[in-house]
Amino acid sequence: MNIFAEYFYLFLFHIFSFILKFIPNKIIRIFSILLAKIFFIFNKKHKNIILKNIEYFCKLAKQPQSNQIAKKIYEKFIYYIFLIIKNQKINEKQLLKQIKLFKNDEEFKELLAKKEKIVFTTAHFGNWELLPPAVGLKYNVELSIVGRALKSKKMNEYLVKNRKKFNVGFIDKKNALRKMLKDINNNKLIGIVSDQDASIKESSEFLLYGNKVTQSNAASVIAKRVNAYIVPVYIYEFNGGFCIEFLKAINAKDYSIEELSFYQLECTKKMWEKHISEYFWFHKRFKTFYEDLY
Repeated sequence: MNIFAEYFYLFLFHIFSFILKFIPNKIIRIFSILLAKIFFIFNKKHKNIILKNIEYFCKLAKQPQSNQIAKKIYEKFIYYIFLIIKNQKINEKQLLKQIKLFKNDEEFKELLAKKEKIVFTTAHFGNWELLPPAVGLKYNVELSIVGRALKSKKMNEYLVKNRKKFNVGFIDKKNALRKMLKDINNNKLIGIVSDQDASIKESSEFLLYGNKVTQSNAASVIAKRVNAYIVPVYIYEFNGGFCIEFLKAINAKDYSIEELSFYQLECTKKMWEKHISEYFWFHKRFKTFYEDLY
């Protein structure tokens, strides 16, 4: 991306963020519903991926219910994108006000009190961009999130700088191991989104609803390396805002890499079965083994 395009992209982002600041979320929701109906009709490629995932691979729904679920998935995804942009201009109090419940966090607080090393695992689930800053502010901890940098260098720099206001750092997933080790040994928490299809070299292979699937070993490897606890945590809509739910923490030293990865897969499966429309079903989750079926 050339420098002119980068600055123009960033300028549009700031304008859009400024406008959204003055629009109530109820209005944003209505607009998201309208856009979702349009995308559901014309965005056939991603609609087919969603339906293939929930109908064929995971067998969670059939027509006509699966169509209704797909429409809801579009609606929530668009709504969350708007909120992510809007949230770039808010303060700490406004951010935490959006979280109506921190659920099952007693074990997590105990681990913090004992100063245990912690690796967060989550998924592209709910408003996942809101999750790290909310946890960082609520529990007064520093987090380093592992992810892929944006193609736009200027936009990536802006987002990284903005996250730092809320105790959240960023680690580019390219050659991330050394930085992850450094940060976790400096009492920072590591956050990894570990729900997408991964290469066979970087993952373990399991059966999910009777179909072969890969599960990233990234969180398992780093947790095993430093004897950390893996803490699965997810965010979803709740009571006019969001709930952040912690699942059972497990000590990496007590399990193999494969067992740790399987646990992450099972946690995400549990969450999407409870809140199916919150998950990012646009991704070809079973691509490694069934590319031709998409």
